[in-house]
Amino acid sequence: MKKLSAIFISLFLFWSSFIYAQNITDGLEKEQTELFKDVSDQLRCPTCTGLSILQSDAEFSVQMKEAVKEQVVQGKNADQIIEFFTERYGLWILREPPKRGIHLFAWLIPASLLVLGPFFIWLLVWRKRQTVRTYGVRSSSSIMSEMARKLDEMRG
Repeated sequence: MKKLSAIFISLFLFWSSFIYAQNITDGLEKEQTELFKDVSDQLRCPTCTGLSILQSDAEFSVQMKEAVKEQVVQGKNADQIIEFFTERYGLWILREPPKRGIHLFAWLIPASLLVLGPFFIWLLVWRKRQTVRTYGVRSSSSIMSEMARKLDEMRG
């Protein structure tokens, strides 16, 4: 009985959040709806981990979605809306760092590590292999030449 009631409660919460998500874009034109979804997907939910405000139904995310919708209705573009939220909450509110200024390093460093990392690993392994090959071991030709020199010294 408890499992059945838990299932019904879960279904109710799921469907109510789905219905709310549909209602938030009511009254918007197609372009406005796309702008709303695009901007909402770029903004981080402050109370959830790893979700955008578009994906979250937390109370704070709902308030932020309402603010995004108001600005879309006012005719603001995506950059203006995102600037509004970054001024208010800081760059933390963005799900991705901006691709300009000092934040460009957040994009370039991982890419350069992926490209240059294998080369550096190969270089380190190759250098290590070269030093290990000759450490404490002489070649047979050097041993033979030393023996020949010592024999010549003994004979002569």
